[in-house]
Parts: sequence; C-alpha cells; structure tokens
Amino acid sequence: MHNNIYVDTNIVVDMCDIKRAFHENSFEMITNYLEQDNCELFINSDTFANLFYILSNRSTLNTEEVLEKMQFVNEIFTLVPIEAEDVSMALGLCADAIVTNDKGFVSLDIC
Repeated sequence: MHNNIYVDTNIVVDMCDIKRAFHENSFEMITNYLEQDNCELFINSDTFANLFYILSNRSTLNTEEVLEKMQFVNEIFTLVPIEAEDVSMALGLCADAIVTNDKGFVSLDIC
C-alpha cells in the first residue's frame, strides 16, 4: 500500500530551523517517512514560498544556508501547485495523512 503524506508548513519550517522547539521531532518524523519505500511526501507551493520567507526573515540562517535548506526541501518533497483545477482534482483524492503540529488545526474527517 502506497501512502501519500501531506506535510504542513510548520513541520517543514521546524525541520529546517534547528532553533525551533519541534525541530528534532519534525526532522525525525520526516526522516522516518523518507526511509519507508511506500511513502511519498507532499507540500504545496504556498508552503515552499512561506518557508523561504520565514527562513530568510525569522531565523539566524544566512542566505546561502537558506538556499541550501530550500534545495533540500525541493529534493525530498513533491511540490503540488495551488491552482483552481488542482484544487478540484485534490478534492477528489484522499490524503492518507496530514502531518502538522498546529494545535488549532481542525480535521474535517479527511478520509
């Protein structure tokens, strides 16, 4: 069985910034998924843009380090664009899991 895992922005930021409280947990979780042959990790284009902004403006990383993190994220995640037809298609699909540490996240019975 193949698992499609959507990863929320906060997990990706935590994974990339060692000063964030959940860095180790997020990095370990993503590493565990990557080690499984049956998992594909997804982020959306908005996550990628937000990651660049957050790492550039709210972390102690220099420009070269930010670009290295962005390249790493680009290599391990499948980037999903956010366009009207993609949203329609996504509504017809079912994510096996959404990974987040956002305490305010509301599940609408995803699957």
